[in-house]
Amino acid sequence: MFKNFLKNIYLKIFGRYQLLSLLSREIENRWRMLDVGCGQSSLLQFIPKEKDSWWVGLDYFEPYIIESRKKKIHDDYVLSDARFLPFEDNSFDCAIAIEVIEHLNKPDGLKMIKEIERVAKKKIILTTPNGFFNALSGPNALNPQEKHISGWTVKDFKNLGFRIYRFGSLKFFWQAAPGKIIMKFRPQKLFILFAGVLKPLVYYCPSLAFQLFCIKDLEDKN
Repeated sequence: MFKNFLKNIYLKIFGRYQLLSLLSREIENRWRMLDVGCGQSSLLQFIPKEKDSWWVGLDYFEPYIIESRKKKIHDDYVLSDARFLPFEDNSFDCAIAIEVIEHLNKPDGLKMIKEIERVAKKKIILTTPNGFFNALSGPNALNPQEKHISGWTVKDFKNLGFRIYRFGSLKFFWQAAPGKIIMKFRPQKLFILFAGVLKPLVYYCPSLAFQLFCIKDLEDKN
């Protein structure tokens, strides 16, 4: 029982509930959405969707698209490279790339940003760890080549015109492990709770945050 209690606290403080709250606040469920690097289990599956909206999942790794298609998360799927999007300018209201950019080197990450800015007309949203975490693919990963190649900071995104939300807890507490990010310190359960108590510090100093939620408004780009 205590283990489940701690798991629920972890999810609410560091996990998908916090990210879903931010996503839901920034997007409109009637939009045409492009999910860049959608993977096999996009968080969009947990966001209400209107019938007249259109969501497209894009990934370069076909097994991820096959798995995502089974879950019927998106209306359509495209097998393609995030650096060279096969869409016309302003094809979507919004484009998101959740935990994608860290899998590209810096020049390729900038190419991806330019491409998603080209195809989206209202907003782009990116999430990524704050700085470099040397994360490797887990032993059960469909894509054995998936690993972190680059690290991005608050300054990087501000220089590119993004506004930044604080996401997660203090990055000091976390380290990369195969297929996941884990608590550095022992006992882990105790320090997970301690990290949660210190989470408000992230609000005042986003450079200390574990993850970054980055938004760029494009309404006036034309």
